[in-house]
Amino acid sequence: MLRPVRPDSAHVPSAIMAIASRMGIGSALLAAALLAACEGGGEGGAGGEAAEGGGPPAGSPTFYKDVLPILQQSCLHCHSEGRIGGFSLATYDEAKTQAGVVAAVTADGRMPPWHAIETDLCQPPYGFVGDPRLSDEAKATLRAWADADAPEGDPADAPQGYEPPPVDLPNADLELAPSEPSIVEGDHDQFVCVVYDPQLTQDVYVDGVNIAPGNESVAHHALVFRVDRSTADELSGGNERFDCFGGPPGDLIHAWAPGMQPLQLPATVGMPLSTDQVIVVQMHYHPTGTSTEEDASKIQLRYTEEPKWDFTIALPGNATGAPELLPGPNDGASPQFRIPAGEKDHVEAMAIEVPQLPIELPILVVATHMHYVGVDARFWVERSNPGPGEAESECFVHTPAWDFNWQRGYMYNAPIEDLPTVSGGDVLRLECHYNNSMSNPFVVKALADQGKAAPEDVVLGEQTLDEMCLGAIGFLVPHQ
Repeated sequence: MLRPVRPDSAHVPSAIMAIASRMGIGSALLAAALLAACEGGGEGGAGGEAAEGGGPPAGSPTFYKDVLPILQQSCLHCHSEGRIGGFSLATYDEAKTQAGVVAAVTADGRMPPWHAIETDLCQPPYGFVGDPRLSDEAKATLRAWADADAPEGDPADAPQGYEPPPVDLPNADLELAPSEPSIVEGDHDQFVCVVYDPQLTQDVYVDGVNIAPGNESVAHHALVFRVDRSTADELSGGNERFDCFGGPPGDLIHAWAPGMQPLQLPATVGMPLSTDQVIVVQMHYHPTGTSTEEDASKIQLRYTEEPKWDFTIALPGNATGAPELLPGPNDGASPQFRIPAGEKDHVEAMAIEVPQLPIELPILVVATHMHYVGVDARFWVERSNPGPGEAESECFVHTPAWDFNWQRGYMYNAPIEDLPTVSGGDVLRLECHYNNSMSNPFVVKALADQGKAAPEDVVLGEQTLDEMCLGAIGFLVPHQ
């Protein structure tokens, strides 16, 4: 779904432009805010009050005192009436029926959705902004509550009424809405690109981006692109929307998922947006299967003064041959990107040398990207000349349970001056694992959507049954 983006010669030093031509770098925001769909840290208490009469067992957590605070902090963004979660956990009666499910999916990490995981193979240098994973205490509380038959407790112990975080971008300078809504129906996911024209009279720098969903029951996630107006006109035929999957129409600048906060870049960081560009939003809709819905999601932008840093994205990977594509299983005489039908653990590995740089580049955001056949991706660097305190080999991010439906970028929770860096001569490495068999439920669904019954060989490409192996580095370049 992602591709290298074009460099902006007006804002990237000439030495960096040479890098861009080799690595696919351009001024853009990575999907830094495409974080957890249910954001928040979720800290739950461990003990309840002693039972009296017909109350809960002694020491058991209760809904109002112990469980509801966890749900409010980490789950209700999605699991409230009319939200994408599919069922509500906002009241005791609703949550009790799902107690066992909630305990199970939080215990194994499936919820809240978050896929950048520390593993034996990967210990990132810092934590990530917006990590919503529950503490061990909170998980134990949910399990103990379910095991005790979900006692209600005293409503007087309930926290204050739940107020979802604001969906709007603070101090937005511009809000754009489509002239007509998208129609969402049927039982197959839909990918629709909507063109929003800011009609700028002068170039600006963007430091905040947000999608304000019009119908959260069907709006699953969105990718936001900065696109030349002429390109958008060509792709859309002059219309406001067009069907789209795979190849992006321009430079990725943001991504959204239900429950997340608006993207707000660090102070002194911005992204140029020119008068001859428009915004194209690829909406991923998940129909209810039972009703016809409408969505008219809005895009919000905030501007800043000329920044100190331009945020730039590199998308290494998707190598088609040697030397970047490394020899692997099932290859012929030379490396090739091909995932044979029926293979349950096929690996494609790539090594991309960073061109010579005049400076070290701080890394703010990292990500991996695959399609439906992908199951595990790891992205790291091997430094040719590590500086003081730098590791020779450092893992950026590992997504060992990749899920196309929850793709996102991960922003390091560290000051700019402490961010990890890449330098000329370093080698960026990717390892992507794939399951191209009927034991992969995503493959089963993708085949069914195409009217096919058995796996086929998968190659590199942008269609539903093609694959990718991409890393993403969102780094900072001094503004010129």
